[in-house]
Amino acid sequence: MAELLTLARPYAKAAFAYASEQNAADSWSTVLSTLSATVQDEAFSAYITRPELTPAEKVKAFIQILGAEQTSVAVSNFLTLLAENDRLALLPEISAEYELLKAQGNNAVDVVIESAFPLSAVQEQLLTDRLEKRFNKSVNTTVEVNPSLIAGVVIRAGDQVIDDSALDKLEKMRTRLLA
Repeated sequence: MAELLTLARPYAKAAFAYASEQNAADSWSTVLSTLSATVQDEAFSAYITRPELTPAEKVKAFIQILGAEQTSVAVSNFLTLLAENDRLALLPEISAEYELLKAQGNNAVDVVIESAFPLSAVQEQLLTDRLEKRFNKSVNTTVEVNPSLIAGVVIRAGDQVIDDSALDKLEKMRTRLLA
Protein backbone atom coordinates (compact mmCIF):
# COMPACT_ATOMS: atom_id res chain seq x y z
CA MET A 1 0.00 0.00 0.00
CA ALA A 2 2.73 2.45 0.96
CA GLU A 3 4.65 1.51 -2.19
CA LEU A 4 1.62 2.26 -4.37
CA LEU A 5 1.21 5.63 -2.69
CA THR A 6 4.90 6.36 -3.23
CA LEU A 7 4.50 5.63 -6.94
CA ALA A 8 1.23 7.57 -7.22
CA ARG A 9 2.28 10.73 -5.37
CA PRO A 10 4.39 12.33 -8.16
CA TYR A 11 1.58 11.85 -10.68
CA ALA A 12 -0.96 13.36 -8.28
CA LYS A 13 1.33 16.31 -7.57
CA ALA A 14 1.86 16.94 -11.27
CA ALA A 15 -1.87 16.72 -12.00
CA PHE A 16 -2.66 19.06 -9.11
CA ALA A 17 0.00 21.57 -10.12
CA TYR A 18 -1.31 21.64 -13.69
CA ALA A 19 -4.96 21.81 -12.60
CA SER A 20 -4.23 24.64 -10.16
CA GLU A 21 -2.35 26.56 -12.83
CA GLN A 22 -5.32 26.20 -15.21
CA ASN A 23 -7.95 26.90 -12.49
CA ALA A 24 -9.40 23.46 -13.21
CA ALA A 25 -8.95 21.68 -9.88
CA ASP A 26 -12.61 20.65 -9.63
CA SER A 27 -12.84 19.30 -13.17
CA TRP A 28 -9.64 17.30 -12.72
CA SER A 29 -11.04 15.99 -9.45
CA THR A 30 -14.12 14.74 -11.31
CA VAL A 31 -12.04 13.18 -14.09
CA LEU A 32 -9.69 11.42 -11.69
CA SER A 33 -12.61 10.15 -9.64
CA THR A 34 -14.23 8.72 -12.78
CA LEU A 35 -10.96 7.15 -13.91
CA SER A 36 -10.43 5.66 -10.46
CA ALA A 37 -13.87 4.07 -10.46
CA THR A 38 -13.30 2.77 -13.98
CA VAL A 39 -10.03 1.04 -13.03
CA GLN A 40 -11.72 -0.55 -10.03
CA ASP A 41 -14.42 -2.12 -12.21
CA GLU A 42 -13.54 -5.82 -12.58
CA ALA A 43 -14.63 -6.19 -16.19
CA PHE A 44 -12.83 -3.07 -17.36
CA SER A 45 -9.74 -3.94 -15.35
CA ALA A 46 -9.64 -7.39 -16.95
CA TYR A 47 -9.96 -5.78 -20.38
CA ILE A 48 -7.34 -3.09 -19.84
CA THR A 49 -4.71 -5.46 -18.44
CA ARG A 50 -4.70 -7.67 -21.53
CA PRO A 51 -1.10 -7.89 -22.74
CA GLU A 52 -1.97 -7.49 -26.43
CA LEU A 53 -3.32 -3.95 -25.89
CA THR A 54 -0.91 -1.16 -26.70
CA PRO A 55 -0.71 1.90 -24.42
CA ALA A 56 -2.52 3.94 -27.10
CA GLU A 57 -5.40 1.43 -27.18
CA LYS A 58 -5.65 1.57 -23.39
CA VAL A 59 -5.81 5.37 -23.47
CA LYS A 60 -8.46 5.20 -26.19
CA ALA A 61 -10.59 2.93 -23.96
CA PHE A 62 -10.38 5.42 -21.09
CA ILE A 63 -11.19 8.35 -23.37
CA GLN A 64 -14.29 6.54 -24.66
CA ILE A 65 -15.48 6.10 -21.08
CA LEU A 66 -14.81 9.72 -20.14
CA GLY A 67 -16.47 11.13 -23.22
CA ALA A 68 -15.44 14.15 -25.26
CA GLU A 69 -16.69 16.73 -22.75
CA GLN A 70 -14.37 15.51 -19.97
CA THR A 71 -11.37 14.67 -22.12
CA SER A 72 -8.96 17.52 -22.71
CA VAL A 73 -5.56 17.30 -24.36
CA ALA A 74 -4.00 17.44 -20.89
CA VAL A 75 -6.11 14.51 -19.62
CA SER A 76 -5.24 12.54 -22.74
CA ASN A 77 -1.53 13.29 -22.25
CA PHE A 78 -1.78 12.32 -18.57
CA LEU A 79 -3.39 8.99 -19.47
CA THR A 80 -0.77 8.39 -22.16
CA LEU A 81 2.01 8.98 -19.65
CA LEU A 82 0.41 6.54 -17.19
CA ALA A 83 -0.18 3.92 -19.90
CA GLU A 84 3.36 4.12 -21.29
CA ASN A 85 4.80 3.68 -17.79
CA ASP A 86 2.33 0.89 -16.96
CA ARG A 87 0.82 2.95 -14.12
CA LEU A 88 -2.90 2.95 -14.99
CA ALA A 89 -3.60 0.68 -12.00
CA LEU A 90 -2.43 3.54 -9.75
CA LEU A 91 -5.41 5.74 -10.67
CA PRO A 92 -7.29 5.12 -7.37
CA GLU A 93 -4.21 6.13 -5.35
CA ILE A 94 -3.54 9.09 -7.65
CA SER A 95 -7.12 10.26 -7.21
CA ALA A 96 -6.96 9.93 -3.41
CA GLU A 97 -3.65 11.79 -3.22
CA TYR A 98 -4.97 14.48 -5.57
CA GLU A 99 -7.95 15.02 -3.25
CA LEU A 100 -5.58 15.42 -0.29
CA LEU A 101 -3.55 18.00 -2.20
CA LYS A 102 -6.73 19.79 -3.22
CA ALA A 103 -7.94 19.91 0.38
CA GLN A 104 -4.56 21.27 1.52
CA GLY A 105 -4.74 23.88 -1.21
CA ASN A 106 -8.16 24.91 0.08
CA ASN A 107 -6.75 25.04 3.61
CA ALA A 108 -9.02 22.16 4.58
CA VAL A 109 -8.45 18.65 5.83
CA ASP A 110 -10.70 15.60 5.58
CA VAL A 111 -11.04 13.76 8.88
CA VAL A 112 -12.59 10.37 9.55
CA ILE A 113 -13.81 9.88 13.10
CA GLU A 114 -14.42 6.28 14.11
CA SER A 115 -16.52 6.04 17.23
CA ALA A 116 -17.69 3.07 19.26
CA PHE A 117 -21.16 4.65 19.43
CA PRO A 118 -23.05 7.16 17.26
CA LEU A 119 -22.04 10.75 18.07
CA SER A 120 -24.60 13.42 18.79
CA ALA A 121 -24.51 16.62 16.74
CA VAL A 122 -23.06 18.47 19.75
CA GLN A 123 -20.26 15.92 20.20
CA GLU A 124 -19.42 15.96 16.50
CA GLN A 125 -19.32 19.77 16.46
CA LEU A 126 -17.10 19.84 19.58
CA LEU A 127 -14.65 17.40 17.96
CA THR A 128 -14.70 19.38 14.71
CA ASP A 129 -13.98 22.66 16.53
CA ARG A 130 -11.06 21.16 18.45
CA LEU A 131 -9.62 19.53 15.33
CA GLU A 132 -9.84 22.85 13.45
CA LYS A 133 -7.81 24.48 16.24
CA ARG A 134 -5.28 21.62 16.24
CA PHE A 135 -4.74 21.57 12.46
CA ASN A 136 -5.32 25.30 11.98
CA LYS A 137 -7.48 24.42 8.96
CA SER A 138 -11.13 23.91 8.26
CA VAL A 139 -12.13 20.30 8.87
CA ASN A 140 -14.53 18.14 6.85
CA THR A 141 -15.59 15.32 9.16
CA THR A 142 -17.01 11.92 8.37
CA VAL A 143 -18.22 9.83 11.30
CA GLU A 144 -18.18 6.04 11.20
CA VAL A 145 -19.49 3.76 13.94
CA ASN A 146 -17.18 0.87 14.85
CA PRO A 147 -18.44 -1.09 17.89
CA SER A 148 -15.19 -3.11 18.07
CA LEU A 149 -13.48 -0.02 19.56
CA ILE A 150 -15.47 -0.72 22.77
CA ALA A 151 -15.35 2.98 23.76
CA GLY A 152 -13.66 6.18 22.62
CA VAL A 153 -12.69 7.35 19.14
CA VAL A 154 -10.04 6.93 16.46
CA ILE A 155 -9.42 10.06 14.39
CA ARG A 156 -7.69 9.84 11.00
CA ALA A 157 -6.55 12.96 9.17
CA GLY A 158 -4.36 12.07 6.19
CA ASP A 159 -1.47 10.07 7.60
CA GLN A 160 -2.06 11.24 11.19
CA VAL A 161 -3.96 8.96 13.56
CA ILE A 162 -5.21 9.85 17.02
CA ASP A 163 -6.31 6.65 18.76
CA ASP A 164 -8.18 7.23 22.01
CA SER A 165 -10.15 4.00 21.98
CA ALA A 166 -10.55 1.48 24.76
CA LEU A 167 -9.42 -1.23 22.34
CA ASP A 168 -6.08 0.55 21.82
CA LYS A 169 -5.60 1.05 25.55
CA LEU A 170 -6.35 -2.62 26.25
CA GLU A 171 -3.89 -3.65 23.52
CA LYS A 172 -1.17 -1.44 25.02
CA MET A 173 -1.86 -2.91 28.46
CA ARG A 174 -1.66 -6.43 27.02
CA THR A 175 1.66 -5.61 25.37
CA ARG A 176 3.11 -4.27 28.64
CA LEU A 177 1.94 -7.33 30.60
CA LEU A 178 3.46 -9.74 28.08
CA ALA A 179 6.79 -7.88 27.92
